[in-house]
Amino acid sequence: MDNTGRIFLPVLIVENDKERQEILKNLFKEHAWVLVNTVERAKRLLQAFHFDIIALDFDIDGPGTGEDIARAIAVSDNHDATIIIHSMNGPGADKIRQILPEAVWAPVNKITKTNSVFKRLQKEIDKAPNIDWKYVYGSNEGDGER
Repeated sequence: MDNTGRIFLPVLIVENDKERQEILKNLFKEHAWVLVNTVERAKRLLQAFHFDIIALDFDIDGPGTGEDIARAIAVSDNHDATIIIHSMNGPGADKIRQILPEAVWAPVNKITKTNSVFKRLQKEIDKAPNIDWKYVYGSNEGDGER
């Protein structure tokens, strides 16, 4: 919390693509985020820290995938975190959601579709786990996919 009473949410970002890393760092810039690009590093952090939000990709560096991280989340103290699957790999996102059914699939290309969508999501992040995906995407696009 800062001197204005603002609360900073701890966020784990799992992403290996440099361009997407910048997008996600910008998305969570008002919070206390840590960025990793491997399964092993993500697992270590999940064991050591509690995160309110986990932004999870499927295809990452090294051995393993986001599916392995999802399994680690499911048995960790972070199982109740807000999980945002930002992967553009639909079948991979489905595998993660089989393990973490409450996770929301919000592919990075969808959250960056327009500047207004991105800005609305930035505002809604503060409300995690109660992100209003209808507001984020505008009334025509509906919920993030669950």
